[in-house]
Amino acid sequence: MSESAPRDGRVPRDLILSQAHKLAEWSEIRGLFDAIPDILLAVNSSRQIVYANQTAVDYFHIRSASHLWGRRPGEVAECIHSREAPGGCGNAESCRVCGAFLAITRGLEGESPVEECRMMLQDGTARDLRIWVRPFQIDKEPFLFLSIQDISDEKRRKILEKLFFHDLLNTAGGLRSLSEILGHSAPEELGELHDILASLSDQLVDEIQSHRDLLSAERGELHPQFRPANSREIVAKTIAMYLKNQACDGKTIQSAAVCEEIPLSTDSALLLRVLGNLAKNALEASSPGGTVTIGCHAPSPQTVEFFVHNEACMPMDTQHQIFKRSFSTKGSGRGLGTYSVRLLTERFLGGRTDFTSTPGEGTIFSVRLPKTACPPTDPSVRESGPGVQSSVTGARQVKFSHS
Repeated sequence: MSESAPRDGRVPRDLILSQAHKLAEWSEIRGLFDAIPDILLAVNSSRQIVYANQTAVDYFHIRSASHLWGRRPGEVAECIHSREAPGGCGNAESCRVCGAFLAITRGLEGESPVEECRMMLQDGTARDLRIWVRPFQIDKEPFLFLSIQDISDEKRRKILEKLFFHDLLNTAGGLRSLSEILGHSAPEELGELHDILASLSDQLVDEIQSHRDLLSAERGELHPQFRPANSREIVAKTIAMYLKNQACDGKTIQSAAVCEEIPLSTDSALLLRVLGNLAKNALEASSPGGTVTIGCHAPSPQTVEFFVHNEACMPMDTQHQIFKRSFSTKGSGRGLGTYSVRLLTERFLGGRTDFTSTPGEGTIFSVRLPKTACPPTDPSVRESGPGVQSSVTGARQVKFSHS
């Protein structure tokens, strides 16, 4: 292939250099661009970078803007999806719902959109970006300016605050209602009310600890404590946590027919947090009268796999974004449930988590862990598209009749 021939929808290197030099000739405004505190990139009609300001150079930790020339934004940011397809950034299935890709595509059509992008990087960190796109021309050749803000801290703080206050107010409201009932209850009712009071109190403490653990995990300050545990007992505790939860009203949560008793070494508190998040999501996704099952089995002599099943099927767009930090099907201000599941499982418990969601079979989330305690071999928090079979094959083979 000659150097001048297009490759994977990209223009050749010599044309990239020519375009980059055109923009570099704007010496009278280059200093102004470098003074802008936001990342500023210029891309050509093939979405390849031909200009980057000093903020971009600093943000991406490179010595010179020329290291970005010819690459696409997701490749520079090291988006986890940029390596999934031969054509790189913009060619993976998940790119169809990427805010940055959609903004650039609309910009190439002559629009000036503003979009937000949720991005998981190959080093395991998550990024929330806001992108402004503005088309322009040089010598009748089309380009786009991309002005990019990293709004990760803003998003994380907003989501955590809303989640924290939402969950606490719900539980505290239940406690207040119960305290009002206690004053007017007959003696024979006090035993049952005491059990409900204890359950709500435990739920309140658990919610506070859950948010504390998530903050510690994102800062890298969480230190798991691996101790002997029993898989069936962990499943039973997860079910018990949600039998009286509001999410379970009108629905059933119970053990799956396949629920083996397997000894393992893990941090039971973190594992319960992971399975609890999956159980709550499954209950909220279920229709009235629906059933959520939780089980476990040993897909290999060295591993144990927990799975949570519900009968609903997620839309494909949801499947492509389900593990992103600020994505949620529940509206603004939610979206840390499945993200925290993957964060805790893969960074701190040394395991893997994935899912399948298909009509007829419903949705199955799986958490596969080593039976013996070991530090995670891959510190990254991966993000994958739907139907990844490596972790869920065993879960798909089990039967979801109820014990």
